[in-house]
Parts: sequence; C-alpha cells; structure tokens
Amino acid sequence: MKYIKIRHLPNKLIFVTIVFLVLLKTFIYFLAKQNIVNTDLGGSNDSNYYHAYAIGLDNYAVNIWPIILRYLEDMSLYSRDSISLCLYIISIFLIPILVCNLAGLKFKKNQKLYLYLLLLCQMYPTLYFYTWDIYRDVFMVFIFLLGCLIVRKTINSSSLISFIFYFLISINIGFFLTYLRPYLGYGFILSLFLWKIKLTKQRLYTFGIFYIVALYTAYSIGALDRLIEYRTGFEEMGGGSTMGLDFTNPVLFLPNLVLSTLGQLFGLYITNSLAIIILTVETLPFLLMLVYIIKNVKLADDFLRFLIIFFILYASVWLIGNDNLGTAVRLRMYNYIAVYICFFYILRLKKNLQPS
Repeated sequence: MKYIKIRHLPNKLIFVTIVFLVLLKTFIYFLAKQNIVNTDLGGSNDSNYYHAYAIGLDNYAVNIWPIILRYLEDMSLYSRDSISLCLYIISIFLIPILVCNLAGLKFKKNQKLYLYLLLLCQMYPTLYFYTWDIYRDVFMVFIFLLGCLIVRKTINSSSLISFIFYFLISINIGFFLTYLRPYLGYGFILSLFLWKIKLTKQRLYTFGIFYIVALYTAYSIGALDRLIEYRTGFEEMGGGSTMGLDFTNPVLFLPNLVLSTLGQLFGLYITNSLAIIILTVETLPFLLMLVYIIKNVKLADDFLRFLIIFFILYASVWLIGNDNLGTAVRLRMYNYIAVYICFFYILRLKKNLQPS
C-alpha cells in the first residue's frame, strides 16, 4: 500500500519555521492592537456590535456570543482587548494542538506529521485574522473541535454507559453550536446519527448523486426557501463581494450550486490580490488533501466518517444560503479543518500499515 512520504524538510527546520510564524503573528497582532496595521476585514464589523452589546449599548442578541460577553461584563471579567488576546492564544496554541490530537498524532511517535500539521494550522490566515478583535469565529472553531473530541470518545467508548454519557455531551455541544451558528450545530448533530454509514470511493460517488437528487427534491418542495430568501438578502450589499447567483430559478439550481461550490468552497472566484493569497495558502492544500481523502476513503473509520458526513451536510447548507465571498472564507473554516484532520489521520493509518 502506497504511503505519501513527507520527509523533505528536517524536523528542526519545520519547528523553527513554526516558531518564526508564531513570533511574526504575535508581532503583527500587537501592531494591529496599536492600530498600526489595518484591521479592517471588509464588510460590517461584527466586533463593534458585540462590544456594544457587552457593555449594554445594544440589547438585541443575534446569537449567544454577545450574551456570553455581556455575562463576562456583569462578572467584571470583560475587556475587549483581553477577550481578543484570549482568542489569539486559542488560535495560536490550543486549536493547532486540538487538530493534531484529533488526527491521532502524537509528538514523540509521529513527529514529522505532527510538525507539518502544526505548520499548516499556523499558516491558515483566516483563523488568524479573526483574532484581531472579538469576533466569534475562533471561539466557534474551538468549541467545534472540542465537540469532535467528545464525538471521538463517544465512538471509541468501550461500554454502553460511557457511550451514552459521551453521546449526550456531544448532543449538548451540538445544540450549543446552534446558538452560535444554527446550521453548524445542526450539521454536527445530524452527523452524530449517520457515522455508521460505510464509505468506499464507489459508494461516495453513488451517495453524492443521491444527495444531489435529495437536495433538488428539497428545493422543489420548498424546504430550502428560507435559505434562498436569506441568500437573496446579500444582493442588497452589492459590489464585488457577492457572486450574484439566482437560486430562485429551478432550471439553474444545480448549475448555480456547482458555481457556488467552486467560488465559495474552492475559492475560485477571484476579486482581489488577497483572494489570490488565500487561494494559494488555504485552498490549494485543501484541494490536494480532499482528493487524497476521496482516493483513500475506504480507510475511513467511524470518526472519519463523522467528519466526512459533517463536511457534506454543513457545506451543502451554507453554499446555498450564503452569497458573500468574505463570509464564505469564515464559513468554510470547519470544512477545511475537517479535511486537515482526515488527511493526516489517513496518513498516520497508512504509515502504521507499512512494514517496519
């Protein structure tokens, strides 16, 4: 069985590169906090609204994140800069370690793979950009990964009692995610009930066809109307931030879904130089890993099937409901991170299968 040998760079060089990136990002972060570096990420600034709610200047909560911030304010624990710093620490240290853990990598046993995955996480620009203020994205990624960790414990439970215990925790984390972003949480919860589906490359293609048919059927009976209505609201934003796809036309539903996938998930709708950088750093590795996962999907165990099913369910919702390219970069983080985990998980499995 073939195994991708990632042995081109010495471990010390990879480690030094990781340290350099952490120091560089820390330096830029503090420049951003001093307003020396522009922190405008385009579109409306969610963080200003979250701050206003936290200190009592706004009383309409669109999700649970501002409520958490208000609670911290009531406990005299809230500071815009301190929350941003906590998110930065989570992004730089905790999230990469969690991703490596979920991929089943151990530093002593899988040192090169571990370092490469750490490096990949440190190079992920979008996750870093949203540490510059009190955006909810880093917090959501962190909770999602914690949820995945509990799901793995559920799947690997050795007794019915422990299975039920961890399963109930997983369900509760899923519901918590719905309060942060509804379709993220529902995609997580539904995947908990579908991870027993056996996957092969042939089955993946067959399921893909059936799933497209199911999506079109749901569209035809009006089950996706709320998503499409939400999407049409992006047209009011105008400018180059939207793709302008019309999902109200039944004939164009499937072609537009393909275009939405290419433009938003795969980042092929280029509007500026930043989009080219993100395409190179984020999307190209994601594409290569996704192809590798599909080719080796027969190796997927229960946990990988959970991630793959989540990838499909979650993506199919936001690709229909979202038409803002800036928002797409935020929404697809969970898809990309799920692919990172699956890719390195499979690499580890294949390495273990190699004769010693």
